[in-house]
Amino acid sequence: MIISEVIRHYRKRENLTQEQVADYLNVSTPAVNNWENGVSYPDITLLPPLARVLKIDVNTLLAFNEELTDTEVKKLTKEVGETASKEGTKKAFEKGNDLIKQYPGCDELILMISEVLRIYLLGPQIEEKEKYERKIIAWLEIVAAGNKEKTASMAKLDLSAIYREKKEYEKAQEVLDKIPEVDVDKKIQQALLFESMGKIDDAYGVCEDKLRKNGHETLTALSFIIKLLYKEKRFSEAEEYVERAKMAIEVFDFGPYHKSELDLWHSIERQDSERTIEAIINMVNEAGTMDYSIKSKLYSHMKFDVTNNWSKDKYEDLVKRVLRKRKNIDFVKDDPRVKSLFE
Repeated sequence: MIISEVIRHYRKRENLTQEQVADYLNVSTPAVNNWENGVSYPDITLLPPLARVLKIDVNTLLAFNEELTDTEVKKLTKEVGETASKEGTKKAFEKGNDLIKQYPGCDELILMISEVLRIYLLGPQIEEKEKYERKIIAWLEIVAAGNKEKTASMAKLDLSAIYREKKEYEKAQEVLDKIPEVDVDKKIQQALLFESMGKIDDAYGVCEDKLRKNGHETLTALSFIIKLLYKEKRFSEAEEYVERAKMAIEVFDFGPYHKSELDLWHSIERQDSERTIEAIINMVNEAGTMDYSIKSKLYSHMKFDVTNNWSKDKYEDLVKRVLRKRKNIDFVKDDPRVKSLFE
């Protein structure tokens, strides 16, 4: 609840009229009415006596103690993303800012809003980009200083990435050094405990979760090595690693789309028009396999959030929009096959 709703809720709970609250605080009744309707806010000096008359503490009055569920965080973050898509970056930041003011104690919400809006800042020709970037950094610094270790570490990772992109390498390293090393992986012990308790499905789920995460980490590491090899113009070695990465995709059941994505990387680096066009066509045709692992037997005991599961057409539309914006495939965009596909 925002402060206006908090005041109204607890005033009614105590069976107080607006006039009684106003008399206690030595303010006008219309002032209390304005607070409850969100027209204005109580003066900071009135917060302690207002909390006392409502029989709550100041933290409750300001909604600092209010917790959001994971579902609520995802829902609110999705609304920010939809605002960015439909109404633009400015409106999305306004919405994100309002939500963070409403729930200043929810580090998870602040982190997710920051991450979603950061993605939209990657688009071309964003007005006042630096201003919005400073806002995201400020939000992430709040979360990074919080006492929720996992969320704080994720915020620090994001901050380090932002500073690296800005070529502020010392800052990036400084933030990275503040992330604690995790030496103990308790997942296998957890799986063994579930097995001992007869919770076999839960034991499967823990192992499958570890397997999937390890698969993503393996693929991320291989992809980075491939990029390094491209940078050094070691194309034949890069091609070997592309094939190894494809094997990893197959082993971990991540789907054909990701193989075609690797092919696109390689063909772009070699400026091979035919292979680039082939990879683009395959990526669009295989767009529906982006979330292939959700349906894989390997992860059949894991619980995935499929409430917003997209259709094949929606995935295709997303891939086309992303490819249209890619400057490094401009050398094939005039080809009739690519034009036809994008249209």
